Amino acid sequence: MSEIMTSRRSPMYNQLKEHGMVSYETSNWEAPFYFEANERRVDRFDTPSHVDEHESIGIEHKAVRETAGLCDLTSLAPIEIAGSSAPDFVQELCSNDMSRDVGQARYTLILDEEGGILADVVVTRLADERYFVVAFGGATASEVTQWIANRAPADVSVTNLDDAYACIGVWGPAAREVVQPLTEADLSTDSFPYFTSQQFEISGIPVTAQRVSYVGELGWELWTTMGYVSELWDELWKSGKEQDAVPMGFGALDTMGVEKGNRFLGFDIGPEYDPFEAGLERWVDMDTEFVGKAALEQAEADGIDRKIACITMDDRTVHPDIGQPVLTDDEVVAETVRTAYGYSVDESIAYAYVPIEFTEPGSNVEIEIEIDGSRHSGTVQEEPLFDPEYERVRSSG
Repeated sequence: MSEIMTSRRSPMYNQLKEHGMVSYETSNWEAPFYFEANERRVDRFDTPSHVDEHESIGIEHKAVRETAGLCDLTSLAPIEIAGSSAPDFVQELCSNDMSRDVGQARYTLILDEEGGILADVVVTRLADERYFVVAFGGATASEVTQWIANRAPADVSVTNLDDAYACIGVWGPAAREVVQPLTEADLSTDSFPYFTSQQFEISGIPVTAQRVSYVGELGWELWTTMGYVSELWDELWKSGKEQDAVPMGFGALDTMGVEKGNRFLGFDIGPEYDPFEAGLERWVDMDTEFVGKAALEQAEADGIDRKIACITMDDRTVHPDIGQPVLTDDEVVAETVRTAYGYSVDESIAYAYVPIEFTEPGSNVEIEIEIDGSRHSGTVQEEPLFDPEYERVRSSG
């Protein structure tokens, strides 16, 4: 008899169902996609009638941009790397310069020997010889942990914390007002800058708080043990209601990330693309040593033939799907790899890896995407479409 695989549920599952959670499966987790309870906010956060997805997604998107949202992030993959040579080993794994002080975090890529993107991760240095690694977008803890463990020296331990820890994301202009009343820690930007981490208590619950934000808003990822996370949700939700916060799902997480230009493993990045093609060269430090560097040096010498392009449809009521043909001069040159409607920028957005000569934003190159046999024109844009100066994620105060 074949084994039947079932999705795991976070400890917050029943609490989320009270808000009308509609879930989907990701990385063997049953994760929130959107919340039907947010439909009641449609008068305040109206969504375009031409967008063919549940209106709660657009409502959650707009609400988080205006107030705050709470998101169950238990499906993310937490990994601990610890040991006397952990600093050198982490640098070997990561494309970015990982010489960070304790309490600092850094976004980086993990590459294979050919320079392909295996994972994009946030690495936090919790102690001199201890690191907390969070993998995104379909990279399951077991896969990433095994890849890392296979390369670890004898004095370094690599531990999958998938079953031990859970996470709640709190983001939005009012995120600080949601969390601050529950803790004695100073959450001001001077005391808790962007891309740093601190450990403290929220309503007596121990958390590791990381000031990072996939959605492009002020906020934190709050990690605690599985045994505490339900209580943490209740405390945050009680405070969040005072700020008109919403529960949010991965539908809004995706639309907010797309208009912010953040990648998602398994869609617009993966082993078939190197960081230069993926537009992530700023997260590669060629002055350091890391797996895949030799391949990237060769790619730099040869030059790349294709690169990801952010395309907005000239008719915003046209919505491409993933896998649809992208054409220039009547020739198919690519397929869409990620699409979404950007509710904040009011644009229909598609990403595709197109020949390098067609990637210049604002050029006169005619880009078309074929949908159900009809062609629709689009324009290559500069990234990110939303908050290009990153002022919102670095909100002062």
